[in-house]
Amino acid sequence: MKHLRQLFYNLLIIGVVALAVSAQAIKQGTLLREKVHGVSLEKNVTGESALRNVAVYLPPSYQNSTEKRYPVVYLLHGITDTENNWVKAWTKENDGYATVQDVMNKGISEGKFGEMIIVMPDELTKAFGSFYVNSAATGNWADFTAKDLVSFIDSKFRTLAKSESRAIGGHSMGGYGAITLGMKHAEVFSVIYGMNPALMGWGGDFTPNSPNFANILKVKSFDDLMKTRDIYTMATVTLAQAFSPNPNNPPFFADFPFAMVDGKLQPSQPAYLKWEENFPVNMVKPYKSNLVKLRGIRFDSGYEDEFKFIPINSRTLSAELTKNGVEHIFEEYNGDHRNRMWSRTGRLYNEVLPYFWLLLESK
Repeated sequence: MKHLRQLFYNLLIIGVVALAVSAQAIKQGTLLREKVHGVSLEKNVTGESALRNVAVYLPPSYQNSTEKRYPVVYLLHGITDTENNWVKAWTKENDGYATVQDVMNKGISEGKFGEMIIVMPDELTKAFGSFYVNSAATGNWADFTAKDLVSFIDSKFRTLAKSESRAIGGHSMGGYGAITLGMKHAEVFSVIYGMNPALMGWGGDFTPNSPNFANILKVKSFDDLMKTRDIYTMATVTLAQAFSPNPNNPPFFADFPFAMVDGKLQPSQPAYLKWEENFPVNMVKPYKSNLVKLRGIRFDSGYEDEFKFIPINSRTLSAELTKNGVEHIFEEYNGDHRNRMWSRTGRLYNEVLPYFWLLLESK
């Protein structure tokens, strides 16, 4: 018994030492906080700040390898979120994978992927999100992301300043932004990945018969909007400011795609047409020449996503890309809107970042 007890203690000590050595082997990157002035956002109608918070992760070798340049990944957040949803632990993970810097540090140390700069801008608006498009109401967010922000990052950090070494990804609204910005700016980004992308289009719980379109027509102020406590009604304002802005139509400075006619919702032009023009499935043909230039297109969807329109529209987009001969990867997996992003088994660690590393030029 004495020998067994001693053996147990020896194994315990070995385990503790191994963990300590493993922890020391994980080299730490650096997280910086920047302020980026967006010329593209100046003089907007809704009073959004043109000075945006941007979190930047620099890999472990950045400080000492002063001649080395790195590929860059731009990560876009979802509706109501900010850059902090990437870099501050909002979920409890027993293996420490709760932030982008955790995932990057461990993934680099374990050889899952190589060193990359990660850029995470704050593109939250007063109406919950920019959708990363140019808007006559809230500002030109597409231009801010693809031009102002990229120019700032390339000028301040040692990047590989070419499209072949630049990727864009995002979650939910950010997934929409990644896919549409990739479509429009193949000269800037060469690889795109949408995580549970909010691919706007009619389907599931987002159709012309959805109650949010009737509800928003009754709302007369932002205070009334917040009192609804309904994410779909609030998001209708977000989408309208992005897709059908109208600087001359307060308080939301947007037109809605439906109007009440004889007690029934009817499409209201030109807003309805503008919304459909911004549905990614309808953007495939106009931007096919850009899409086929990309080094990689990938997006995914959880079977149990709470927002039912997301998996439906993801399948529809995949079918349209296939129909037009655009190579891509679309995967559905067991998960909901957020629960598979983090941890050692999470998709950032196992799918998203390895995919970027595989396709980006690192020299």
